[in-house]
Amino acid sequence: MKHASLMAVLAGALSLVASVGAVAHGQAPDAPSAELTFPGGYQLPPLEPSDRATVGGGAPLTLGAVLASVERHHPTLESARQSVRAAEGEQLAAEGGFDLSLTAQGWAAPVGYYDWGRADVMLEQPTPLWGASVSAGWRIGRGGDVPSYYGQYQTLDAGEVRARVRVPLWRDGPIDARRARMWRAEHATDAEEASLEARRLSMRLDAARAYWSWVAAGQRYQVAAGLLELAEAREAQVAARVGAGAIPAIESLENRRAVLSRRTSLVSARRALEGASIALSLYLRRDDGSPRVPRPSAVPLVTEDAPPLSVDVREEVNAAWGRRPEMERYRALLRRQRVSVDYAENQLAPRIDLTVGASVDLGSGTADQQSVLGPAVVEGSVLVSLPLQFREARGGIDRSNAELAALEADAQLVREQIGAAVQDAYSAVRAAEERQRLAAQSAEVASAVADAERRRFELGATQLFIVNLREQAAAAADAVLIDARAELQVAHARFAAATGAALSDAPR
Repeated sequence: MKHASLMAVLAGALSLVASVGAVAHGQAPDAPSAELTFPGGYQLPPLEPSDRATVGGGAPLTLGAVLASVERHHPTLESARQSVRAAEGEQLAAEGGFDLSLTAQGWAAPVGYYDWGRADVMLEQPTPLWGASVSAGWRIGRGGDVPSYYGQYQTLDAGEVRARVRVPLWRDGPIDARRARMWRAEHATDAEEASLEARRLSMRLDAARAYWSWVAAGQRYQVAAGLLELAEAREAQVAARVGAGAIPAIESLENRRAVLSRRTSLVSARRALEGASIALSLYLRRDDGSPRVPRPSAVPLVTEDAPPLSVDVREEVNAAWGRRPEMERYRALLRRQRVSVDYAENQLAPRIDLTVGASVDLGSGTADQQSVLGPAVVEGSVLVSLPLQFREARGGIDRSNAELAALEADAQLVREQIGAAVQDAYSAVRAAEERQRLAAQSAEVASAVADAERRRFELGATQLFIVNLREQAAAAADAVLIDARAELQVAHARFAAATGAALSDAPR
C-alpha cells in the first residue's frame, strides 16, 4: 500500500474552500486581507506570506544509496579495515620467522705468533615441518700455521661444505614458538575480519535508522505544511463571511490563531527535518569522504509499505548463530587461544633434539691435511634438556586455560544475546506491523471526520474552532501513521541485522 499523504485530503478541502470563499471574493489564499476591527479596539492585520521549504519533488534519495556511501566512505569502517591490515601485517611478520637467513663471519689474526684467518658463511631455513630446521654453509681456514687449539677450523684450500638437519622429537615438535605465533596471527586476522563485518552490520543498521528518521521528518513536514495551507486558504473565506454577517467576527480571530499556531508547528517540523538531515549526513558522504547533508527535495514522499514478516523464530536464531560475525569472531579467538594452550602444554615436555650433519672438504692440502680433512664426515647428536620444577610451563598452562575458559564464557553470553536479539527484533516487527495497521485505520477515520466537519462549517452547523480541532487530529493521525511506517522499516532492518542477513534483503 502506498503512503496515504494528507495532501489528497487537502486537495478536496482546498477545492471546497476556494469554491466558497476565494472564488466569491476573487482573492488568492496568501493575499493580505483587509484589516478588521473587533470589540476592544483590536485590529486584525493583513496576513503576511509564509516561507516554505521545498520538500520532495526531486530525485528521491534511496536507502541503497546511503548504504553504498557508508560502505565506501564511513570512517568507522575505514578504521576497522585498518585493523584488519594491521592483523595481516602481524601475520606476515609471524611468517617471517620461517625466512631464510644468511650469516657470514670473518676472523683474522694478522699480528702474533700465528698468522692465519678464517671465514664462515651459513644459510639457515626453519621449516613448519615438525619444527625441523635445515642449514648449509661453507667455511675456510687459511694461514701458514693454524694453532692446535683451533684445529677444528682448519680446511683444505677450497674450504669445507657442510649441511645439517635438526629435528625436535618432543618439545617444539608438534608446535613451537614460530608456528604458534604464525597460527595465532592467522586466527587474529580472522577475528579482525569478523569484527569488520560486525561493524559493517552495525553501521548499516544505524544508517537505516537515520534514513527512515529523515524520511519520516520530511513527510511530517509535508503534513504540517498541508495543515497550514488549509488555514491560510480559509483566511479570505472566513473574512468574507464575517463581513457578510454570516458568522461571528470571532471566527476570523480563531482562523488567524490557527494560522499562527500552524506556522509555529511548521517551524518545528522544519527544524526536525534539518536535524534529521544533519544526522543522515554522517552516513551520506561525498567522494572525498566529507558529510553531505541531503536536500529536502530528495525526501521520498511516497514509500512502499514493508511486507509482512513470516518466519520461524527458532530457525532464525539457529541461522543467526552461524551468520553473525560476532560469533565468527569468537570462534576465531577461541582457535587462537587453543593454539596458546597447545603450545603451553607442549612446553611441559622434555626437550629431545636430534641433529644430523655432514661435511666434506674441497681442494688440496698437505698429505696430513688430506688424510685428516679429505674424507667426508657424517655426524649425529642428541640433546636432552629437562627442567626439574616445570613452574614456567605449568604457569603457562594455567594462564592459557583460564584465558580459554574466559573466552568460552564470553562466547556463550554473546550466543545468548544474539538469540535474545533475534526474538526481540521479531517481536518488534510484529508490534510495528500491528501499530501501522491501526494507525492507517485511525488516519483514515480522522481524515473523514475532518472533511465532514469542514462541510458542516460551510453549512453553518459548527464552529471553526471545532473544525481546527478535527484538522489537528487528522494531521496528528497522519503523523502517527508516518512514524509507524518508519518504525516498521527500522524494525525490519533490526531483524535483518539480528539474524546476520544482508540489510539489502530488508524492505526498502
